[in-house]
Amino acid sequence: MTRRSDRSLPRAGTAARRASVLQAALVCFTEVGFDNTTIQDIQREAHCSVGSLYHHFGSKDGIAEELFIDGIEHFNQGMLRKLKASSNAEESVKAVVRFYCDWTVRNRPLASYLHSRDIDFSDQARARLKEIYREYITAVFGWFTPFVARGEMRVLPREAYVPLISGPIQEYVRRWLSGHYERSPVSLKALFADAAWNAVKGESRGDTAER
Repeated sequence: MTRRSDRSLPRAGTAARRASVLQAALVCFTEVGFDNTTIQDIQREAHCSVGSLYHHFGSKDGIAEELFIDGIEHFNQGMLRKLKASSNAEESVKAVVRFYCDWTVRNRPLASYLHSRDIDFSDQARARLKEIYREYITAVFGWFTPFVARGEMRVLPREAYVPLISGPIQEYVRRWLSGHYERSPVSLKALFADAAWNAVKGESRGDTAER
């Protein structure tokens, strides 16, 4: 069955129908797992016809890809809004960690899905995800570049910033989602935010956010 993981999907049906199918899929994947979910399970949860699902998404894998892509875009858009609401380097760096924690706890089923390894992505979906990542990381680095230029943040290899700022909290969140840690990431976000800032702050920081 052909997959249809492309941005023409919103035009294939109403936005409300598309959202209801993706939410239904998330419920099913969360409750019984991706492998144990059938297209009929999603159809019943979404209250639509099986034929409609096949027409708009192509297959269960197509739905899974769209759910993943939609979740990534939802996260990225929220993160960029949070960054653009920040006024300086320290506030921006800490906003990355705080948003990651808050978003994960608010959207735990979706966050767990985005951390899963159950999807066998099509070439088309992989290409779309690469483009989404390119657009996102370009926007993020565009936001932080002036802070580095002013000395508010350290000059580091470009590839070092994301692991230093996001790496520790991503690892904690991954373990929390899998049940290895009980303490909510939200309760530790100030600790991880301070650690992220200390890792990248420059000697000349200019105006910094109040602690």
